[in-house]
Order: sequence, then structure tokens, then C-alpha cells
Amino acid sequence: MKKEMTNTLSPDLNDEIIYSIVSLAATGVNGVERISLRITDEIMDKLSLTTTIKGVKIGREPEGMTIWVYLIMEPGVDIVKVSREVQEKVKSEVESISDLQVVAVNVRIEGSGV
Repeated sequence: MKKEMTNTLSPDLNDEIIYSIVSLAATGVNGVERISLRITDEIMDKLSLTTTIKGVKIGREPEGMTIWVYLIMEPGVDIVKVSREVQEKVKSEVESISDLQVVAVNVRIEGSGV
């Protein structure tokens, strides 16, 4: 059963801010074209039930945060190399800004730009 992780160091830091940090960090890596919409994002967007940054999902566990980021890559890039760079940059940025532990950054490639 998942438990909500409390953030005693940054009580005012909400998920919206973390979504923004993840999005900026991921799109700042050379080879990433943009964040991709997930199907649930598209449905929620149509229903106007969410204002979150699209293509980012956060899971909180007692041991730390797991982040999923869904990306569209630029054509012809080394997907493995760029994905590793995204993982490192997202983990580093989130931990340095939020003082929260990131246990995993999962990158899902949804496609390549045209």
C-alpha cells in the first residue's frame, strides 16, 4: 500500500512545482523535442479536471519519489544516451530544489518528432 511521503523541509512545495521542475529539466536536455501527452492527460484535459504539467507523473513512497516523464525525441538522436541524461538531470534538479529524495526517474519515449 502506498503511503504519502511528507516533505518536512519544503512544506509549501506542491506537485505543480515539481511537475514544472521535471518538465524544464527534461526539455533542457539536447535531443529532447518536447514532453508528450499521456492518454490520461488528454482525457483529463478534455474534461478540464486538471491543470498539471502534461507528460509527468509523480509517485511518492516512504523511501522517496518516483518520477515518470513521457518524451518526444528529436529525430536521429541516441535514445539511450539522451534518456540517461534526462534521468540524471531530472533527479539532480528535483533533489537540489526540493530537498526530496528521488529514488527513480523513468523515461518513456513516446515518439520522435518530424
